[in-house]
Amino acid sequence: MMTRIVTTDLRRAQKKTSFIVCMSIVVLLMIIICVVAFIKPSSAEDLATQTAETSGKGLAFLNSITIAFSMIPFLVGIPVFQTVFSDDFKSRTMQTAIGHGISRRRLVLCRFYEVIALLVEACLIFSVIGIIMGVIMGASAGGLAEMVAKLFFDTLLVVANIAIAMLILYMSQNPTGGLVMYILMAADAFRLLLALADMIPFLKDNGIKLSNILPGGVHVIARDYLFGHVPSLSDVTNVGEELKEGSAEALKRILEGTVDVNYLKAFLYTAILVGVFIILPLVLSQVVFRKKELEF
Repeated sequence: MMTRIVTTDLRRAQKKTSFIVCMSIVVLLMIIICVVAFIKPSSAEDLATQTAETSGKGLAFLNSITIAFSMIPFLVGIPVFQTVFSDDFKSRTMQTAIGHGISRRRLVLCRFYEVIALLVEACLIFSVIGIIMGVIMGASAGGLAEMVAKLFFDTLLVVANIAIAMLILYMSQNPTGGLVMYILMAADAFRLLLALADMIPFLKDNGIKLSNILPGGVHVIARDYLFGHVPSLSDVTNVGEELKEGSAEALKRILEGTVDVNYLKAFLYTAILVGVFIILPLVLSQVVFRKKELEF
């Protein structure tokens, strides 16, 4: 019965206009980035030799494709949440499923499985298109593999945000409340607020970052340990004038921001992300929904 419910809902979701349109927007962004990277060389390519120009374009594409992927939490995550949960509450399918003997615990699991399936489907589509365009641009096999790995790892954060929003949804039985929570999580609103608290002298002097206790913070730490972290363009820009003057302090600040690959720590923080921000909210959603009377 659970398999039939999940399969039926997935077929319905895949035909939703909003889902198709938003998926198409991400693909369009990827294509635009590919074209721009091809016809407008970056400064790094200007410095490259003629024979290495194709590799330079491939690197530029891989660096720029993150712009398109950064829209996935909104252009894919929101339609997925709306399709799986909002329609469920509006169409009374939840009552029908419960009437046919599906327990509330399994019903919550069904919806979660649908979220995973739709997000994995989206990632597979984006991965295939990204690989094809990357090959055309001359990207290396290692670069393409890292692109796909980062895409799936970043999608893990989308799953965590949806799991937290699910808890709010089943507590309130209001899909709008759950959607608002997901948007706030996807926009890193709570993390930005805590980042302000991180500037408190006591916390700053002791290296305490409250923003790291949220899923976005844990995800960034895990990702840096998994793929390594190098100074971003903003890191370099912020100390650009000092670097021009040959400031050793500016260089030191950039280097201190780097993180070497450490798979053990990456696994630890990924486990925290999955256990605390995905599995725990999912279990709590089941407990809360089991004790709630249906209000629709």
